[in-house]
Amino acid sequence: MKTFLISLFVVLLCGALIFLGTTALFSQTRRGMKISVRTNTGEDIALYNASYALVIGNGNYRNGWDPLPGALQDVKEVAEALKTHGFNVTLKTDLTADEFMDALLTFGLEHGEDENNRLLFYYAGHGYTLPLANDQERGYLVMIDAPDPDSDKRGFVRASVNMETIVGESKAILARHVLFLFDSCFSGTILNARDRVRPESISDNIRYPVRQFITAGRANEPVPDRSVFKTAFLDLIEGRATDPFRDGYITGTELGVYLVNQVPIYNPAQHPQHGKIRDPKLDKGDFVFVLPRRNTAELPTLATLSVTSTPSGATVYVAGTAIGKTPLRAYAIDTGVRREKQVDIGLELAGYKSRVKSVTLTGGQTLPWDVPLEPMIAPTIIGQDGAEMVLIPAGDFQMGSNDSEAEDYEKPVHTVYVDAFYMDKYEVTNAQFKAFVDANPQWQKDKIPDKYHDGNYLGHWDDSTLKSFLGEGNQPVVYVSWYAAMAYAQWAGKRLPTEAEWEKAARGGLVGQKYPWGNRPPDGTQCNFADIHLANLNFEGLDWADESVDDGSALTAPIGRYPVNGYGLHDMAGNVWEWCLDEYDETFYRRSPRRNPLAGEMPRREVITNYRNVTTSRVLRGGSWYNTAQNLRVANRLSNTPSYTFNGIGFRCARAVTP
Repeated sequence: MKTFLISLFVVLLCGALIFLGTTALFSQTRRGMKISVRTNTGEDIALYNASYALVIGNGNYRNGWDPLPGALQDVKEVAEALKTHGFNVTLKTDLTADEFMDALLTFGLEHGEDENNRLLFYYAGHGYTLPLANDQERGYLVMIDAPDPDSDKRGFVRASVNMETIVGESKAILARHVLFLFDSCFSGTILNARDRVRPESISDNIRYPVRQFITAGRANEPVPDRSVFKTAFLDLIEGRATDPFRDGYITGTELGVYLVNQVPIYNPAQHPQHGKIRDPKLDKGDFVFVLPRRNTAELPTLATLSVTSTPSGATVYVAGTAIGKTPLRAYAIDTGVRREKQVDIGLELAGYKSRVKSVTLTGGQTLPWDVPLEPMIAPTIIGQDGAEMVLIPAGDFQMGSNDSEAEDYEKPVHTVYVDAFYMDKYEVTNAQFKAFVDANPQWQKDKIPDKYHDGNYLGHWDDSTLKSFLGEGNQPVVYVSWYAAMAYAQWAGKRLPTEAEWEKAARGGLVGQKYPWGNRPPDGTQCNFADIHLANLNFEGLDWADESVDDGSALTAPIGRYPVNGYGLHDMAGNVWEWCLDEYDETFYRRSPRRNPLAGEMPRREVITNYRNVTTSRVLRGGSWYNTAQNLRVANRLSNTPSYTFNGIGFRCARAVTP
């Protein structure tokens, strides 16, 4: 399941968030003194009386969502920061939907009746976006007892907090100004996209009501457990980053523009969004932060830079000069008499794409940069067994089928993410398997232990030669058990693909299609299956072959005879069934993890290294020369014991991008 961290600020639920300029003014705010600002025309405008904040963090999730210890730490830091700026803070953690709504409603009723109060609401935890029937999306805050929406959508909706509900409650409060900040991916459907205006210096528009929103990312963008959005936000309002207009104020629009530009420096995967609510009565105003007024001479001149990367060991450059390798901790940079310096930071690591970012550092600032380096991945490689392998890109796909031919064990259709991996372009051949047997005599026909086969192991070979009624060296090897396939893969420095990897590879980038080539039924040009040649063999009991189709092969076909799919793979439908790594589980799709799923009790590494002790049934995919079109569908699933062998079962291998 992909994790999305949300840090929600409902800021100024009855007034613009304004941070006071002097120590004396801070103390006066805590005693309830009114806050005023001066516009660029010299007019003083009174804004707020008392200041209140409700801070909520969810981290200890119960039903499959990843725990978020960083979110719980973030809310503590935010609560402490707000106290120093005059807020009376209520901090709550690990709430259910009922507890959340009770806290929010109580907060609004107790402190939101006075339009001259300022209220702030902050939430940190998981967030999720569900699609709607009208091609729009709806965001939810995930409470600690919410189930996985892929397996229990109704339960998820009941146990989560709909963002439209929060918007509705914000309208019920009498405050003039409301700002929501989400440190999350979010669909943004509640935003008024027209309000992407250039910020202006403080003016009298702050008199008017407003409901503003800032999100830390677009829909479905993952954000880190420890909030870089929060770091950028606090840097600006606490004076560690430069005031864009140098007028002592930060408006909500200025904040949105700043975060849009600054957050991607910390995390390139995040792209903040900002705007105002879709309501003509609530989109005219702007909230204001009053910044601390400091004597520049008293500010520190040193900024510190910390850089981490995945993987580590990358060389870090500042202004073209190498300064160390990641992880780099607290590297000091002198910002000079202006207490501000723009520098270019670069990263280089062999085998990965270089990264360069231009950032502005201010005296006293600590800049963290966590960089996921992107490998320079070759589209094809040659495996240790001499087989060509094709890159299957990382990403989401829709696994399973809901069409009329789908069985219950192919349902439900669910979103799965798999990391990039390489897949054999062709099924493993007799010649390749012969090389393995020659190098590993214990896997010869007459030497393999009985537990690893059912008596028909390599039954098409004549005394371990390649002569066979199923063809010579360039035919796919058959009569191989799952154990033998695993042994070959290990010898070749590879492994069997997971079932999710196999289906993603078979689909070839197509979405919702029945076969690797699309929805058109097989006509003999795309693959090898039960056709007229098979019918002419008059196998006893074989009456399902399609006599209207001629695919050119009666039994197995030489590898590469039929066209490739969208990823450049041959025979992902037909020819021979292919073993997968997973244990077969008919109900697995109902609870499958979203990311790199593998069915069975054993972790992937243990299955690979301890495969000889596996006893449970394993997955078979793809159909064969012996089967009808029904079995060629990419979502079709079959299984058998790991010792089973058959003249229509073979395999191909996979391996990670970085072994």
